[in-house]
Amino acid sequence: MELRHLKYFIAVAEELHFGRAAKRLNISQPPLSQQIMQLEKEIGVRLFNRTKRRVEITPAGLVFLAEARRIMAMSEDAVRRTIRADKGEIGRLAVGYIGSANYSVLPQIVREFRKRFQDVDLSLAELNTSNQIEALRDGRIHVGFLRPPQGIQNEGLSVEPVFREPLMVAMPQNHHIKGETSIPLRMLAKESFIMIPRQRGPGFFDFIIALCQKEGFSPHIVLEASQFHTIIGLVAAEIGIAIVPATMQRSRFKGVVFRTIEGGAETILNMAWTSDNPSLVLHNFISVTREVVRSIT
Repeated sequence: MELRHLKYFIAVAEELHFGRAAKRLNISQPPLSQQIMQLEKEIGVRLFNRTKRRVEITPAGLVFLAEARRIMAMSEDAVRRTIRADKGEIGRLAVGYIGSANYSVLPQIVREFRKRFQDVDLSLAELNTSNQIEALRDGRIHVGFLRPPQGIQNEGLSVEPVFREPLMVAMPQNHHIKGETSIPLRMLAKESFIMIPRQRGPGFFDFIIALCQKEGFSPHIVLEASQFHTIIGLVAAEIGIAIVPATMQRSRFKGVVFRTIEGGAETILNMAWTSDNPSLVLHNFISVTREVVRSIT
């Protein structure tokens, strides 16, 4: 049995006239009659009662009509879904992100992508940079927003900058230098630092260390935390100060003030994905990200 047999049968069942059904199908009547008889012979059931004056569908034919329509609808849906999959309009996409991305461009990107591709199964997971790199390699996520270490492109990943922002000093609200509007890094030489562990965010960690060493000191790290919002909470608890992306001001922790760093040091949020991933859903997401970034920079 082929789909065309079901199509022929449905036409005859709906028209209850072989001539009109043949015209609707754009074929001649004798081949249509032969196809219906062949179908009845194949399934071993009479589907129509025929006389010279009329064609009646049998009770078994009515049952077969419902099933034939269901099968044809499933077939048409399969074709539609296949075409949409070929355009990257359906499928699955897992996105990893560092906490600070949720305070910058990520919400706009997700909102725009969901608006355009509502049938994509989109999931998000907050992961530090190291965990994202591992998740990209083993396929647990398809794209990530992170601050990677140098040389990551040589590890089978494509990396593209998406958002550049200033670095700021986060300090307890009663800190003795909170009155400064712009703070030279060297003024922080004797401060207690809270930082992301290097194994969790090697790119950001190394960048901060290099900035401090350029000003003649190595930061005194008293505590480490794997996410920026945790670091801000520890600053609020007066455990130390931290250098964080400017968007962390939106975390709105009580008891924390933010001050700019003299010289305008910046950090870059990057988007990363496996270079050989052929997913059209992924490439649609990358395109949307680029459009959103262009619109806000």
